[in-house]
Amino acid sequence: MQPKIVDSSPSAAARTTASSSRRSSWDEKEAFASGSDSLLTSSTASLRPPQDKARRSGPGLLIFPGTAQRHQHNPNGSTDSKTIAKANDGNVAINQQGPARSIRSFRRPPLWQPQPITDHVEERGAGEQDLDGETGRDSRSACLAKVQAFIIEFLQGSSIHGFIYLAKLGLNFAERMLWFAFICMALFSIISLSTRTWHRFQNSPMVISMDRNKLVWNTSFPSLTVCPHKRIDELKVEEYILAHPEQFLSEEDQEDFRDFIVKLASLTYDNLETLPLNKSYGIPSGKYLDLLYELKWPFEPEISSGAAVKMFIYETQTEFGICHSVNSLVARYNSFDYWRSGDWSLLDHGDRVTVHPLDGEIYAQIINLSTAYDVYFHGAGDVPSISKQRYTFPESDYTTVELIALEIYTNEEARATKQRSCRFNYEAEDMKTVPIYSFGLCLSECRMFFALRVCGCIPHFYRNRCGYNHIFGTQMRNGRRLPVCGLEGIGCLVKIKREIISLKSDKYKINCNCLANCDDSNFFVQSYRSRVWFLGANLQWGIIEYPKLQLRRDVLFSFADVLVYIGGLVGFFLGCSALSFTEIVYYFTVRLVRRMFFN
Repeated sequence: MQPKIVDSSPSAAARTTASSSRRSSWDEKEAFASGSDSLLTSSTASLRPPQDKARRSGPGLLIFPGTAQRHQHNPNGSTDSKTIAKANDGNVAINQQGPARSIRSFRRPPLWQPQPITDHVEERGAGEQDLDGETGRDSRSACLAKVQAFIIEFLQGSSIHGFIYLAKLGLNFAERMLWFAFICMALFSIISLSTRTWHRFQNSPMVISMDRNKLVWNTSFPSLTVCPHKRIDELKVEEYILAHPEQFLSEEDQEDFRDFIVKLASLTYDNLETLPLNKSYGIPSGKYLDLLYELKWPFEPEISSGAAVKMFIYETQTEFGICHSVNSLVARYNSFDYWRSGDWSLLDHGDRVTVHPLDGEIYAQIINLSTAYDVYFHGAGDVPSISKQRYTFPESDYTTVELIALEIYTNEEARATKQRSCRFNYEAEDMKTVPIYSFGLCLSECRMFFALRVCGCIPHFYRNRCGYNHIFGTQMRNGRRLPVCGLEGIGCLVKIKREIISLKSDKYKINCNCLANCDDSNFFVQSYRSRVWFLGANLQWGIIEYPKLQLRRDVLFSFADVLVYIGGLVGFFLGCSALSFTEIVYYFTVRLVRRMFFN
């Protein structure tokens, strides 16, 4: 049984009465805001400023060390006594007579324990707007303080060299700015050199080297296109004149029509100005090509060769008119029958004709030409171009042409590289008139669309129906018809023919975006000789000397090399690695959310 000490002196009662009167001026909730049984004395209450009324009081500190203040009812049922519980010893009760008394104590300043929002809302008074503004400023200041602490933590803990000196203690402002300048110079050097590296990867990642292993080569046999000078059959022209008497009222009209149709059949960019533009004889421009094939001269040459693979000769429509191509993989896509049928499918051409040094001398021969002709030599995957050199031979000579070959092929590793600056024949997603890619076909399309843009029409020797290949690898479908140039349109083409031929213009912007063939063959005429032949014009050509070198297109700078080069720059200037960038991502995602919202 612990002894009880009762204080019943008048002075104690007076102190209790004075304390009660002063405490009654405070809000009843303020005295017991902490929800505990602590008692606040008048001296503690007097330390609290009036404007901090909205803050919650913290737990009080007794003047007796190691004790805690507690409110407890008298077990005897008396309201005039209080009990002070000692922390380690038993209970020592001090009975106070009269009104409730308190023991003088000190508590923590109210700013140490801010009041929750719920209690703050309940105790709003006349200064509600001022408290809201102060609370908003306090929250913003706390948020900025958290951000600042987070940035300092990142700089001090980052593995990137130099960052730690921006937040290290003991450095003045000049030292921090010096380190900041060093870091900026390092970042500028990394970005500048990395940009040059990426530009090199995008524009010139390939290298062309020489391959001298000639014993395993299969050299492509030279392809050629023959364009006869005689293209119109006079008998068919006379039949056409007789069938349309309403269009030819006089002999002069008939003679002018004969001249017009002959020049129209031989029309090309070089001789546009020679076409008479005074009369169309009732022929719409869209029917020019149909009429030319209706009145064409029957040119049917024959082909023979000593190669193991049989060669074929196909009729094709070129920028020089109606011609015939030998050993060509793209000639059939420009044939009039292919255009007229509206076909967009890929055709089977068989194997490419190749020769080997062990095969000896191999020649091919075209006989029964029976007219003078122009010859264009090119690779099997290309077509004759107006910029290529042409050779003209008479109709009464037997001509032998000897050529040398220079081939370029692309390594298998480069097929997956989009920056190889060349295209294979199956990469025809940008072609509009054929389902196959060729450098010569791409240039022809570029000239065609340039003429369409300037003059509003295209020459009749182009395919006037465009197809659109929306999904690579699918069959192309028919698109819109393009207008064919009449007499007025041809007059417009005469004015810009130099720009069309060279595809260069100061007035118009021309961007063909045509890349070379990845597998290409270039042939050069070394010598040719002609002699009079009583059986008509014949042409013989072949390779007299097999090439001793080939050109190979390889990948010099791949994407892996780009990563290694840029990684070396970052490691050299900042001393960091891939894990350092992972660290940055971690800090500004997971770590930032955790520090700002959950810490």
